[in-house]
Amino acid sequence: MTRMPTKPGMRLRAVIFDLDDTLVESTVNYGKFKSLVIERLISWGQDRQSYSPDETIVAILSRYEQRMNASGMSQKELDSRMAELDRIMDEVEMEHVAETKAIKGAGKLLRMLRSRGVKIGILTRGCEGYAEAALEVTGMLDSVDSIECRNSKTKAKPNPESYLRLVHALGVQKDETMFVGDHPIDAQCAANAGVPFVAVRTGEVPDEILREVGCLEVFADVSEMITWFESNLAN
Repeated sequence: MTRMPTKPGMRLRAVIFDLDDTLVESTVNYGKFKSLVIERLISWGQDRQSYSPDETIVAILSRYEQRMNASGMSQKELDSRMAELDRIMDEVEMEHVAETKAIKGAGKLLRMLRSRGVKIGILTRGCEGYAEAALEVTGMLDSVDSIECRNSKTKAKPNPESYLRLVHALGVQKDETMFVGDHPIDAQCAANAGVPFVAVRTGEVPDEILREVGCLEVFADVSEMITWFESNLAN
């Protein structure tokens, strides 16, 4: 069933963006990323048939956490294992970050929003080092007010906790924000947080899927959003 999109509030004070395939062309080898995580899970006694590289990393990690909680594993041990998986993912993310390129119009959009007094947040499942390096390489780091990443002390998207923590860091109210991303996980996060979601096609997710999960608008890329934001900020 198609989810009805959340409408924007009366005043937009901050726009929160996903990073990979929304603002930058991802250089992360996700196949390697997931395969290494799965191999580590298997080394801890997990069944290979229970995890597939075809799944999202969100699904893989969530299933493992649920199974360990059900098994009675101590929180301290689980936290230690999840931190080890984080380190594996961090290493893969950083391998080619120096080659990161901005998606067309990304820097221009951020600068335009900042010139209108709109704050910029980045919500990513990438690690802090990767997010900052990718934004620095593409010349966008100075346009960003705050970053919420996988290493933060909150549950990552689609759990709304990370979004709401970023809202607090930006010093605005939830109803004064909107989320821009390329993936159904981003849309689910926005829905869970109760904020509007606007999508771009640069993640190669079909329009019908983005609209089914409650997308307010779908654009080819962030460059197409510049005029749309200018019009909405003028009203």
